[in-house]
Amino acid sequence: MKRRYIKTIIGLSIALFTMGSLDSCKVRDDFPEFGEPVEEEPEEDIIPPDNQMTPMIQSIKDKTTYLKVFQMDTTQTISPGVEYLHARFINREDVPISIHIMELDISNPKLTMQALTPYNENMFAVQNLPEMVKFNQKTAEGKLLAAINGDAVTSGEPTGSFVKFGKVLKTSTSKTRPYIGVKKGSDAIQFFNSPDATKYPTDAINLAEIKHLVGGSYFLLYKGEDVSTSSSGAARIAVGINQASTKLYLMAADGVIANFSAGVALNDLRDMMRAIGCYTAMQPTSGNLTAMTVLDILSPEQSWINKNFTTTPAGTTNGIGFVLK
Repeated sequence: MKRRYIKTIIGLSIALFTMGSLDSCKVRDDFPEFGEPVEEEPEEDIIPPDNQMTPMIQSIKDKTTYLKVFQMDTTQTISPGVEYLHARFINREDVPISIHIMELDISNPKLTMQALTPYNENMFAVQNLPEMVKFNQKTAEGKLLAAINGDAVTSGEPTGSFVKFGKVLKTSTSKTRPYIGVKKGSDAIQFFNSPDATKYPTDAINLAEIKHLVGGSYFLLYKGEDVSTSSSGAARIAVGINQASTKLYLMAADGVIANFSAGVALNDLRDMMRAIGCYTAMQPTSGNLTAMTVLDILSPEQSWINKNFTTTPAGTTNGIGFVLK
């Protein structure tokens, strides 16, 4: 009898505890409803107040009609003679624009360029630019300070000629496609070809003389004259050189990202490149391939980060690296 009595008491106790637990769950109303989506408030885009433009952005405002309302700019020294700048403003169409600019003092003979390939191999694959720079640093002749994406991709490889450390990986016979590179026995950065073979006749590029060569899509400027004209706003990248061949300029426009940066048309990219000092300039490619990668000087380990933003970042088959020997 005692055993049955004990079992009965234990059974009643468990039942009462269970009922009490269930009842307490009914009373509480602070449990999350996992079946309902949680609405997250969008992050506010806060632009710090900035009442003073850097000289470069002031030049864009003074020499073009593109910059309507200045918002902010900030600069960072990557290495002596290598400056990075980020600026945001409202353009003449009353839409936000974000651009990134680098100025490289190539009067320093130790500052040069080299062609970059995915995984530092002599073949074309696809790799995000920061990782590509990291792989190519292993055989670089100095420290890679910055890089931009290279020639537009056609059938999984650069559209134009491509040379890396004297090895010709792709050949094109076009005399109007823009190129940037260096010849063997020299570290001087040069632009090759012209936008009009009749108006600006040039000799064909002798690839046997070339150490590094990367092509582009369009000339923006050629010896001070306009080349490319208007098109829709897009994420874009450009590289140009001044008349004295002492300064090299890189520019990346973010886009197309609502309420942040609407992208830039070719003619506006061209006008801004001229305003900051370019005499000849080209656009390597545009859209989601647009990438400007810079050495992260704040990282305890050597690493590179992308400075620009695109709608959907994509890997590329080639890049243009800038090296300090």
